[in-house]
Amino acid sequence: MSKGSAAKHEKTLSTGLLHDALGHLFRRSHLRSQQAFAKAFDGSDLSPLQYGILELVLLNPGLTHGELAEGMVTAPSVVTTAMKPLLEAGFLVKRAADDDGRRAGYFLTPSGSAFFLALRERILEAEELLLAPLNEGERQALKRLLRRLTASSRL
Repeated sequence: MSKGSAAKHEKTLSTGLLHDALGHLFRRSHLRSQQAFAKAFDGSDLSPLQYGILELVLLNPGLTHGELAEGMVTAPSVVTTAMKPLLEAGFLVKRAADDDGRRAGYFLTPSGSAFFLALRERILEAEELLLAPLNEGERQALKRLLRRLTASSRL
């Protein structure tokens, strides 16, 4: 069969309500976000969740496991899975909190600080890749609307 006749027999995929459904659009946006992060952080072996954990611990030394999960707005088990490689690499350490020896928290090690600070600004590149199709006004409007939509995690 020639290319021309194959093209004549191709069907246009009907998507119905799918491409207007916000859940589907969020899923596709999330995929775009993951791809942008992977490109910006290529070679680092860092996941978006691990970036978030390192950012929170950098800014809030001594966070407990529960506080990290709350800050990441995710289940503690997800934090556990994401943290395991960071702990094994020696980027994070769990020890007694400086202000309360009975409470254990997470801290960046010197090598963890050096690793993260060398990569931290790449998030700006990931954001630029993600939002490239939008102008500055659209970017700000999208962020404002998403903050409003996610202000409450309860339905």
